[in-house]
Amino acid sequence: MTDPRSGTRFAVYLCPPAADPYYQAGSALLGFDVRAGREVSLPDFLTPQDQTDAGPYGFHLTVVEGFFTDPAWWPGIEAEARACAACLSPGTVLTLTGGRVEVWDDGETWVHRFDANVPLVVLHTLLLARLARFVTASPFDEQVAQGKYARPFERARMQLLHTPRGLDSWQPHFTLVQPYGGEDPAGLRERLEALTAPHHAQTYRSVALFEKRDGEERWRVRADLPLTGEREA
Repeated sequence: MTDPRSGTRFAVYLCPPAADPYYQAGSALLGFDVRAGREVSLPDFLTPQDQTDAGPYGFHLTVVEGFFTDPAWWPGIEAEARACAACLSPGTVLTLTGGRVEVWDDGETWVHRFDANVPLVVLHTLLLARLARFVTASPFDEQVAQGKYARPFERARMQLLHTPRGLDSWQPHFTLVQPYGGEDPAGLRERLEALTAPHHAQTYRSVALFEKRDGEERWRVRADLPLTGEREA
């Protein structure tokens, strides 16, 4: 499998605008502002080791996983993603509701979990299906080879879409901390719930195409893709 620390990769995410208070709070939590491409100071209740997994991605909600690709395919990837975003009917918005803090992976992963509206699920499915042809390797290949994600529907997804996740079992979320190794999970929950409380419902009118360049550790925003083919302001 391609080394996950190298190689060209693409992804489609929800990423709030740079001036959005939720984006600013999330970026500070991760220690990295992906839109500006710069590190920021972590809060005093986290260490760099608490964000080694989440930090390099920047603050985002995954719509299409971070797949490996051939850099020569970038024009096709971007054109296809824009075409998918243009397929939703005029006036459509992508909404997230029911925000809540959840803890996964035996306490290592802390997320702000949401429920997606129908247009967002439709766009997630359309993008995942249409962009699969640009995938050269999946970040799940090694785990699948080791026997994880072995249920029949997960194997079918891997074969067709290069991911065992998503579709009708999609769990939209912003990762807040990963991998947490501290000794005060109750205190961490209190801080994260206070931080996310004003943002339990959100609306988006675009998705973001992200890229990670060969040999680089951190991701970057390649383009914001507005819905229904409307030009960005």
